[in-house]
Amino acid sequence: MSKEDFLKDIRKGVDLLRAAGPEVALVHHNDADGLSSAAVLETAFTRAGFAVHRICIERVHPPIVARIHDQFASTIFYVDLGAQAAPVISEANRGRRTTLILDHHHPQPPTDPKVMSIATELSGLSGDMDISASTAAYFFALELDRANRDLAHVAVLGAVGDEHDREGGLVKENRDALMQAVEQGQVRIEVNDSGKEVYSLARFGAALPMAPLAIDVTTFGGVGYYSDGPDLGVRVCMEGLFPEAKRRLEELRRIQRTAYQETTARLKREGFRETEHIQWFTVGDDFSPMGVKIIGEYCWDIRNEPFVKKDKYIVGFQHMARVVPGVGTFEWAQTKASMRLPTPLEHKVLVDRTMPGLGYLVPEAARHVGGSIDACHDYTAATIVDIGKEEALVGAMETLVQDKLSK
Repeated sequence: MSKEDFLKDIRKGVDLLRAAGPEVALVHHNDADGLSSAAVLETAFTRAGFAVHRICIERVHPPIVARIHDQFASTIFYVDLGAQAAPVISEANRGRRTTLILDHHHPQPPTDPKVMSIATELSGLSGDMDISASTAAYFFALELDRANRDLAHVAVLGAVGDEHDREGGLVKENRDALMQAVEQGQVRIEVNDSGKEVYSLARFGAALPMAPLAIDVTTFGGVGYYSDGPDLGVRVCMEGLFPEAKRRLEELRRIQRTAYQETTARLKREGFRETEHIQWFTVGDDFSPMGVKIIGEYCWDIRNEPFVKKDKYIVGFQHMARVVPGVGTFEWAQTKASMRLPTPLEHKVLVDRTMPGLGYLVPEAARHVGGSIDACHDYTAATIVDIGKEEALVGAMETLVQDKLSK
């Protein structure tokens, strides 16, 4: 398996897309990688003459997917989500229309012949380090038209947003996109005192450091999910931080900062709930009106704080709103669970391989409690469960950890 196998799948996907008709419903995630992926593909599809209807969702959740496939008669294209939920997407589609999934998360095979999954992991390309969804989207755009090479910097932004440079710099397919961006004068590379590469976006005048910009894009998509955030995030990927975006970003940061400060104060005061290997908490509705992406961002932000145990998995829960922008209202009582790893534990998972990864633990545990599954890596993962099943999910994860360690 290789990059060439991945490109062959992309070529098949391009042929299916072109044969299916002039309209595309583009379904994407709301973090920096998902918004960058959407920016790349929306631009490439529009240039190719497709009418694009963009739908930003936080999770591939069965009720959401079913409604999307009921509402849209055009080709449906998922990016930065969907690979692990391919059976759910297949069930929603029921052979009705061409559906493509372009993703870098651990995959499951589709069960509908009209659903094609172009999953990087199936070609041996690591979605944890080698290739982000935005880089995968960039390769798809290049197969549509080589003129889309000018979108290389957007691919790099998504890869940085997904922390694919955390070992010192982008590698493999992400690096291919990086070097194409550098050759076009879009991105600059410097090396800091610790030997880590630092990337700056040079496309819009004064150089912008890409790591903070990626955080800004995720802030738009996560904190501003229920308003104008995703649209602004996609625009920022293509245009940089224009004045309207800067003003809105400050408003969103204030909302996020207040919620984070209150939650951190509570955790320092009351502590986490704990099992032998897991520390967990719930914010309930305290993060409203922010999207549920933010519980994962919060877990990431605190993962190395002094009040967090360095040898335990972090699990945070946030209640889901009943409205999904652009899709509709749902009658549910569910909570999003997000998992992250303190750096020492991440090293044991990704490098030493002495502790099980979240890509194994979370899907298995979610099945035990009826949770929906999608978009899991070994170092970051999430699921949705009914409110009231939080402790059962954590307990299932703990049992899986202990079973793995006893072998």
